Amino acid sequence: MGFKKFLGKVADKIEDKAGDIKEAREERREAKREEEAKQEEFENKVDDLLDKFEIPDMDKFLMRFLNNKPEPEEEEDEDTGRIRKVRPSRKDYLDFVWEHLNENEINYNQLKDFALKEKITTPSFFGDESDIEYEKSDFQMIVNAIKADFEPEAITDEEHLEAQLMVFLKAKFSERKIRRQITIQGNDRLDVLVDDKYAFELKVPKARADLRNLGAQISEYQEKYPNICAVIYDLDDLNLSQDIIDYVDKYKRDYGISSVILGGRRRG
Repeated sequence: MGFKKFLGKVADKIEDKAGDIKEAREERREAKREEEAKQEEFENKVDDLLDKFEIPDMDKFLMRFLNNKPEPEEEEDEDTGRIRKVRPSRKDYLDFVWEHLNENEINYNQLKDFALKEKITTPSFFGDESDIEYEKSDFQMIVNAIKADFEPEAITDEEHLEAQLMVFLKAKFSERKIRRQITIQGNDRLDVLVDDKYAFELKVPKARADLRNLGAQISEYQEKYPNICAVIYDLDDLNLSQDIIDYVDKYKRDYGISSVILGGRRRG
C-alpha cells in the first residue's frame, strides 16, 4: 500500500469519527430538547390542575397523601412587639406541593384522582369528550331553570340581584357547590360559579356601553369557563330592552354564549 493511500484511509477514518461524534452530540442535544419540552408540558399540566384547587382542597390532599402541610409562621409585630401567626399563602401551598412532587413523594395521578373524586374538576378537564357533552346539557338545565323559575324582586343594584340569584340556586340545587365573587385574575371577579365549572355573569345595564363591556367580560371569562351565561336585568325605566335583545343575539352569534333576560324594576 502506498503511503499516500494509507494517509487517505487514515484521513477518511478521522473524518468518519468526527462525523460520528458530531452526530452523537446532535442526538444528545435533541434528546435534551425533548426532555425539556416534556418537563415543560408536565409542569404546565400540573399548574393547570392545581389552579382548580382551593387552599382547603390542597390542605385535604396533602394531609391524605403526606400527612403534612404548610404551617403558620410566627411573626413579630413591629409596632407592638407581639408575636402573631401568619397563615400560609396560596403560593406557600403551591411551592409545598411542587417540592414534594419533585421529590416523588406525591405524583400527578394522585392529584388527578383526588380532583375527580372530590369533584374539584371533571373528566372533561382531562379530555373526555363525552363528558363535555354531558356538561353542556347539565349547564343548559341550570340556565333553563333560571329562565323558567327565577323571579327576582325589585333590586337596588347588581349585588342585590346576585344575592337573590344565590338564594334561588342554593334552594333549587342544594346538592351543588355554589359560590359568588370568584377571582379570575387581578381584580376581575366572576359573579356566580356552580360546581366550579358553570359560570354566570350578572349585569344591570344603565346604558348601551354596559352591554358592550359585558361582551368583552364574558368573552374573556369563557377562556377559563366554557359554560358561561350572561344574566341581564332589564330595568323597566331605562328603555334598553331592544339594545339588550340586540346584544344577547350578538353574544350568541359571536361567542356561542347563552343569556337570560330578566324584566324588573328598580327598588325605590
